[in-house]
Amino acid sequence: MTSEEKPSGYNGHAYFTIDDIAAMLPGPARLMPEVGNRWWKVYYAAKEGNWPLAEFETKEVEELIDMSMITRPKYAEWMEPFIKDDLGAVKAAIKKQDWAEFEEVYHQAVKNANDYHKAADKPLLQWKLPEYPPPDMDLTPLKES
Repeated sequence: MTSEEKPSGYNGHAYFTIDDIAAMLPGPARLMPEVGNRWWKVYYAAKEGNWPLAEFETKEVEELIDMSMITRPKYAEWMEPFIKDDLGAVKAAIKKQDWAEFEEVYHQAVKNANDYHKAADKPLLQWKLPEYPPPDMDLTPLKES
């Protein structure tokens, strides 16, 4: 490889440069719907008393937001405080298994996320908790067999 050639890889169908691969990395437009889906599960898992699942889904939300900050660092000024303050409060309530505290900090986190969207010049993006649990997953605690 000459110094002018860019490293590339082959996926069995085409060669891709590092720039090609970087362009394919998902940004918030692709990641945030998954965040919303998992955030929905956090609420209803906690409501059912399935604290381990609520904890797991919260961790997944954090990882997706972390990925968003890597691919779109301009949003880090809003995402970092959300992770530290809002997810931090939700994680603390989950750890205590305190539904009343959880519900309060969860709804505050939703409000804050929507405020961050406004601050990031994305006021049309206002997330709302559905009034029913996600139908694709049993959110009740595991039963001992």
